[in-house]
Amino acid sequence: GKSFATHKASEADLLGYAMKKLQEEVQEFIEDPCAEEAADIMEIFHFICDRLEIKDSTIMAETTAKRITRGGFSQGLILEWVEEE
Repeated sequence: GKSFATHKASEADLLGYAMKKLQEEVQEFIEDPCAEEAADIMEIFHFICDRLEIKDSTIMAETTAKRITRGGFSQGLILEWVEEE
């Protein structure tokens, strides 16, 4: 019962649209943190990674490596600053 318009994005433009959609979905999650909004983020994130040929296994390996070398958020520690030497 609603009117709307669509168009098919070109392959060249599709990734840009997807990146904007990811930003929109993250903002919605910030405003209403719930499973539905998290699912929207995951859907568009997986689409982007597929387009960029970034495999889930690679993402998980990087996540694990970073957690081991840099830590995560579970301890509640916030890095205040870093001095380069």
